[in-house]
Amino acid sequence: MSTTSSNCEHLHDVQDLTPHDVIERLAAAKEHCRLSGARFTPLRQQIYQLVLESDQPVGAYDLITQLQQMRLFEMDDGDTLKASGLSKQSVEKPSTKKRAPKNVAPPTVYRSLEFLLSEGLIHQLTSINAYVPCCHPRAQHTAAFLICDQCQRVQECSSLPVQEMMSFAEQDVGFTVERSVIELSGRCQVCQ
Repeated sequence: MSTTSSNCEHLHDVQDLTPHDVIERLAAAKEHCRLSGARFTPLRQQIYQLVLESDQPVGAYDLITQLQQMRLFEMDDGDTLKASGLSKQSVEKPSTKKRAPKNVAPPTVYRSLEFLLSEGLIHQLTSINAYVPCCHPRAQHTAAFLICDQCQRVQECSSLPVQEMMSFAEQDVGFTVERSVIELSGRCQVCQ
């Protein structure tokens, strides 16, 4: 991990994204992956969108549940659309065979999360085993996270003091940092 990166001198609420922000972030991620030759598959896009839209840190199994519900909804919606094009007689005789939606396998979700982490699109909060969107996607940076135990609010900070700690580890001590997660738990400004 390189310490030459973007610094931001203020806090960012990681779940404070508008629908427009989500659309922009998805488009930017698609373009980034296209340019770098990385595959931004439909599943990876769905998972990234769910992380972006979440109002709190989201765990892998929460994502699996949400994806499964999306598939059920899509299947029901598809059946409704098919039924609307059929004759009245056909609609009155529903098929006794109903196909089950394909299950969402945990390993595929974890692989997608690893991809999003490696592309710098999300962060993993290890203390609460959850994921949040990155406030500076694709920019190499080290961030500290302020996690409110009361309301689950997460703020990201990638300020100079955080970078100085990384520089100390790498340059003064000679320690090669591969991954860094700095998490501070407590109460946010609103919950105090």
